[in-house]
Amino acid sequence: MAVSLQDLIERLQNAPVLNPHEAQRLYHTQTTDWIAEALATGTVKANAALNVSVLNQHKDDFRSTLRAIDSELSEQILIVNEALDIWFSKGSMPPPYYAWRIAIILAKAKRMDEEKAFLAGWCHHFGRVVGGRYEALAQRARKRGLAI
Repeated sequence: MAVSLQDLIERLQNAPVLNPHEAQRLYHTQTTDWIAEALATGTVKANAALNVSVLNQHKDDFRSTLRAIDSELSEQILIVNEALDIWFSKGSMPPPYYAWRIAIILAKAKRMDEEKAFLAGWCHHFGRVVGGRYEALAQRARKRGLAI
């Protein structure tokens, strides 16, 4: 399903902030459920071996796909929106790279108001997260005049 930049910005602005304790509870619950299911069905070793095998076979394909969509705003928006689905339902932090790409693409297109609105929404949820790209997004927002 296609998601517009405006839809993503509105989602970020309007969604309640998931506090760290709730995010940890969601993440722990989904991880515990996955482990319990894997142990009950005996798929732990099979899944681990399969995941490593798949990763090794497809990491070059993955990298080339990332490079191919690096400047595609619609793809970056879709990825961030799907990552937010996981964040709000399972407490798994969204990777900040794709949010960074959205900001860069908007800046290069001289769409400063949209970049600022996106950064405000993103930082509403993730502006205080410690980590290189999260901090870079917050710093970028501050340079755009936002109080983070």
